[in-house]
Formats: sequence, C-alpha cells, structure tokens
Amino acid sequence: MTLRAHDLRFAYRARTVLQGVNLTVRPGEVLALLGGNGAGKSTLLRLLLGLLRPTGGEVRLHERPLSAWPRRALARELAYVPQLHQAPFPYRVREVVLLGRLPSHGLLAAPSRADLHAADVALAELELTALAERRYTELSGGERQRVLIARALAQGARLLVFDEPSNGLDYGGQLRLLARMRRLAQAGHGVLFTTHHPDHARQAADRVALLADGRIDADGAPAEVLTEAAVARLYGLNEDEQRLLSAR
Repeated sequence: MTLRAHDLRFAYRARTVLQGVNLTVRPGEVLALLGGNGAGKSTLLRLLLGLLRPTGGEVRLHERPLSAWPRRALARELAYVPQLHQAPFPYRVREVVLLGRLPSHGLLAAPSRADLHAADVALAELELTALAERRYTELSGGERQRVLIARALAQGARLLVFDEPSNGLDYGGQLRLLARMRRLAQAGHGVLFTTHHPDHARQAADRVALLADGRIDADGAPAEVLTEAAVARLYGLNEDEQRLLSAR
C-alpha cells in the first residue's frame, strides 16, 4: 500500500505554499520530512491525509486518487498520529485506543469483539496493558505518545503519519519513539514523520526528504541528503552556526 504525491501544489489566499511536490511513502520504510518553520510540512501532511484539497496535482493511495476513497475506507488504510495533546474528556487509555476502531464500527455502534480484540493487541504491542484503565490525562508525555500510536495500530492502517512526534518527550523518550518507528517499518508499515531534528532522521529513517520554499529540495538516503551544507541551507545557518555542525 503506497502513498504517492505527484506534482502537488497548494495555495492559500494567493500565497503559494507548495509547488510541484513529488513524494512517496512505501510499506516497510521510514521516511523523515525535514523543513524549517513555515516550510509547508503541516500543509503537506494534511494534503497527504486528504484533509485538504490540492490546488493542483494529486495524491494517490495504492494507485487510486485519494479523492476517490470513501472516508471510512481511507481511515482503514491511513492513520494519523498527532503531536501530544490534551484530551477534551477524561477518557481511559483503553477508550482512547478504541477510538481507532470508529472507521470499522461507526460512531454510534458499540465496539464488537473484534474491536475489543484489536484494541487489546495494540495495547499489548505498545506495552500499555497495565495502563489500560488509567485516565489518559494522568499519563506522562511518553505514555500518551504510545497511546496515540496504539490507537493508530488498532485502526488497522498500514501507513502511519506522525506530526513532529518527539515534541514534549525527553531524550530517552525520543530514542524509544525512534526505535518504535523502526520496528513498525520492520513489521511492514509505511511510516512518515516530520521533524526539525536531522539527528532523528539519521537515527530512524531509511529516506529523508527536505522541504524548502514549498518544494522538495532533496530526497534520498540520510547519508546522501543530510550533508552539512544541506542542513545549513535548510535552516538558514550563518558561518558561525554552521561551524557547530562541523564540531559535532
């Protein structure tokens, strides 16, 4: 199940945000998307998820235009893992994970045995079984991130999109998250994540794409793409700041 953007363009109120973006998310692969603030990363994610309609070009899932997918069918193939957030209600962990089953049973229907089993499997896979009856609002940042990933896995999707998932995590939590994304890819999932940290891309990604001025500036293996010159250009570093890259 491949997600592919072809010649993707997006403009908002006469301002061009994305122009001619080509990007592919493949099963069994981790793709890191890097870009500075305002580069268009969040807009690109929303287009890939079908939450925005492009001005031009198209997104295809399994060679079928995203616009042709019914929403519930799309949700069974493509899952979004947002940044850490506060739940509006004091849901228990199991209830949050079961939200991932809504595309299967609908909003008003009670969860089926299959839904409960899928949630239990996801909880176990993310080592959350012991926390299943805890309130989501009582958890640490790292625990909440695991709950959001479990919700995506319970959804049954093969492609997972993470929006800056390391925000709010300490160093250990960041490393555990990166390792978890690697394991998801090894299990056959396609994983796309946005980040401001080149090191995270080097540690976890099979491929790295650099987004600058609304275009994909480079796309390839981390060692080939994340050169000092490319990182300095991407983040607008001056000579003194670039020396810090060389000193690492």
